Amino acid sequence: MSNGGWTLIARFSNADGKNWMQYSGNWWYDRTTPYGSVTSTSDNYDMISPAFWLVQGDYLKITRSDGSSNTALLYTRSCTGGRTFRSFMTSFGYFRYGTGWNSNACRGSCYSYFGGSYSSTLGFGQASCSSNLQSSNYLSFWCDWTGDASVMMIGGGGSSCMRSDHGIGVTEDGSAVFGSGHPCSLDFGDNCNYPSSYSLNLWIK
Repeated sequence: MSNGGWTLIARFSNADGKNWMQYSGNWWYDRTTPYGSVTSTSDNYDMISPAFWLVQGDYLKITRSDGSSNTALLYTRSCTGGRTFRSFMTSFGYFRYGTGWNSNACRGSCYSYFGGSYSSTLGFGQASCSSNLQSSNYLSFWCDWTGDASVMMIGGGGSSCMRSDHGIGVTEDGSAVFGSGHPCSLDFGDNCNYPSSYSLNLWIK
């Protein structure tokens, strides 16, 4: 689905299986068939669109599935360097089958702008916090702080910002890995608080 130049590429939901956090890392790295409703912005189920690995862009935005206007909770500029989102994410490395993606660091970040109902959205709880891992106005990638980790960390992280388990693809396993089975390892959330009544949509332009 396209909207004002934006193309919907993925959806992250806690109302179904941990598709984005499975041990293989398949959805991030390997999947080449769509899953879920690739045109709906209101479904509360995981989705991956062919646009995830086909559509190139520079900007990203995140919206809520229960927001009919697709207002950005977060958007970036000049983030993905004209690549597809899969190409951008895999450029940091391949962290599948129990391979840790980091230790007390992030592998990349993009300056971000927050809007809409971001302050009441779980996953965005550290959007105004800055600490030693990352400062507040960033979307960061492949982050870990003392074993609490995220594939996409929203806002600040580190010793005074609830570590780094806030955003999309989060875990409190004690190491930054996929598929640990830890109960606080889910598709998005904030410090072991995970909503199931709405999901997050990811767009590229």
